[in-house]
Amino acid sequence: MIVTRWTGVEVRALRTAALRVTQPEFAEILGFTVAAVRKWEGRRETIELAGRFAAGMDTLLQRLDHAAEARFEAALAGRGSVVKTPSAPDSFESSTEIAQRVQSLNELDADGSVLDILALAIDDVVERYELEGPRRLAPDVITARRQVEAMLRQRRHPAQLHALYSIAGRLSGVLGYMAVNRGRFGHARMYCREAFSIGELLGDTDLQAWVKGTESFCAYYQGDCAAAVRAAYEGLDLANGGPQSIRLYSNGLARALGKVGDSAGVAAAIDAATATASALDTGPGLTPALTFAPYGEARLMANAATAFLSAGEHDRCLDYGQQVEDRVAESDSVWSRSLVRLDMAAAMLGAGRHREVEHAARLGVEALEVSSDRPIRSVWQRAHELGKIIEAIPTRASDEYLGSLLAWSSTAREFSASEG
Repeated sequence: MIVTRWTGVEVRALRTAALRVTQPEFAEILGFTVAAVRKWEGRRETIELAGRFAAGMDTLLQRLDHAAEARFEAALAGRGSVVKTPSAPDSFESSTEIAQRVQSLNELDADGSVLDILALAIDDVVERYELEGPRRLAPDVITARRQVEAMLRQRRHPAQLHALYSIAGRLSGVLGYMAVNRGRFGHARMYCREAFSIGELLGDTDLQAWVKGTESFCAYYQGDCAAAVRAAYEGLDLANGGPQSIRLYSNGLARALGKVGDSAGVAAAIDAATATASALDTGPGLTPALTFAPYGEARLMANAATAFLSAGEHDRCLDYGQQVEDRVAESDSVWSRSLVRLDMAAAMLGAGRHREVEHAARLGVEALEVSSDRPIRSVWQRAHELGKIIEAIPTRASDEYLGSLLAWSSTAREFSASEG
């Protein structure tokens, strides 16, 4: 069956009679906007679709089963726009049909600019993430992911399919990372599984290594250190000494080993991360935590401070924290400012040290104030870990921090508390 002229009438018949879907569902299937569908149907026979819009309708029409095709024909009975294709042609195709098919092939490249925009959207989310947070940005990422999925259902040039799947994998990975920061660990694991599967399909080991880093990050905040270590090692095998190794060593392996008290393992992992960063010349800056690029020196050192704190190496934690403190303060990373302060405060109260309670409490209060409008799971967890330490040291400063923590937690819970 062939439609010789696509107007709003044919579009409406295809949507309502053949597919029986709503306008938003129809737009998602095609990868077009709902506004476009509404305009076509509203203009009825006064508008004629051309180019990629008509080609999209042709493709959808060809996919109809016999029942849907019959409903479509019935809805348009009497209109000259529909030509029923003979079921058993006894000659070659007409030149018009061949020309239409060639035109469709040429139109497969029509969405190149859309792909560029979607790829740039990921970079934009990474840059805005720590200014706006997962609660505000996640809906936009979900919308982009659904748009890509709708585009994948259409007939595409192989190169475009590869680019679309690559974008889809990174969008799913970003959603997994955001879910960890919201304390939605179940969703985080599902998004990571999807992203990893896409990386496997594409043979993109860099994406797979990044996903393993996020899985390690997720397991760490769930308190499953064995799973965090395992995911980090799996990621390091995939990274094979490449850029993702820095994140896997420092954010994954070192921090998980610190939680089980393996000081030597922490030191070895941080040394390996530092050597890789030096070899790749990643620079001194504080790269965004949510990035697919290699970690810079400041981000690595912030993770090192956390890892050594967990291992009970309080002096080394303070050393790294003091080295990175100024660079963090100059950055847009409000969470890093909170987390470095919380780590240093906890290290100041470590066993066997001169307890600088007032200084530690002041750093803790500052940490809560810095990210009060966009708390995430990691800040929530470390703020409460500091609370457990400081409540055992009753002073006026301790009471001040605990009071601030109580007030902060009442609003932060909605953003960052663990699921269940």
